[in-house]
Amino acid sequence: MTAPARPLSPASTDSRPSDQRPAALLSTGGSAFRECGEGGSYCHGWSATPSRDLLVYTLGVTPAEPGYARMRVAPRLGALSGARGAVPTPQGLVRVDAAPDRVRIESPVPVEVLHPDGSLTHHPSGSSSVALAGSAPQKG
Repeated sequence: MTAPARPLSPASTDSRPSDQRPAALLSTGGSAFRECGEGGSYCHGWSATPSRDLLVYTLGVTPAEPGYARMRVAPRLGALSGARGAVPTPQGLVRVDAAPDRVRIESPVPVEVLHPDGSLTHHPSGSSSVALAGSAPQKG
């Protein structure tokens, strides 16, 4: 015997780009993310995936070496005008504040920045403010 199919949520049939789908998930009346785009529980650990994804994919914070001995920042904001966050690492807290044309980083370890044009620049530990090569000019 098979279980009846669950009705799909608006997010799963949504043809908008993925960076606009979180609004569709929240428009269903919830105040948190569900475990998957098709619905499900609010109480599973993988419901936190959007929070992790913002740090890893939007701000682009990942280890460049094991244990975050050196880290990489590769912000990809899409349609966002900016994003900021902090990532706990074994070496300490890494703070990133990204705009379409610049990223500010506070890090206890050296940092490499992967720019939108594919170039890679290296920066010492501490505070850095980096103009992003290959970024689209900011409208203003």
